[in-house]
Amino acid sequence: MSFTRGRECPAGYYLKRTIAHLITLSLLTLFPLAGTSAVYRCPDAEGAVLFQQLPCSEGSEIKLDIGATEWVNAPASSSPRSKKSKSKKKRDTATTQRKLAQAHKKQEQACWKARQRIEKIEWDLRKGYKPSRGERLRQQRRQQEDYLRQFCR
Repeated sequence: MSFTRGRECPAGYYLKRTIAHLITLSLLTLFPLAGTSAVYRCPDAEGAVLFQQLPCSEGSEIKLDIGATEWVNAPASSSPRSKKSKSKKKRDTATTQRKLAQAHKKQEQACWKARQRIEKIEWDLRKGYKPSRGERLRQQRRQQEDYLRQFCR
């Protein structure tokens, strides 16, 4: 006679579940504070200070304030690495100047093209047009003139 109603549990289900709970409980009791560890300040024979996780005879425990740590920039030094970085800075400056010159040239070309479009639109307007075409040409001319005013000299 079974005391469970509805679905029947597979054989050994409760045994497996109990074993899993016991293993979890035993692991938690064996390693109660694995996430927290102490740091000890210990002097060695030469007088230097060592920091370690295991207590020493003359050492004292140090409380760490983990939340208060910050990153600090390393001080600038004149080492051989800085000479390399100076040459790299020169290359970066040259690259930046070259890119700026290319961008300036590209902008000048865009301005020239806008002026050419305006000239073509004005030529089309002088040539003659239907009313709808004239309105479209004047709108295009206004757009090109706005572009010149905003981005060109």
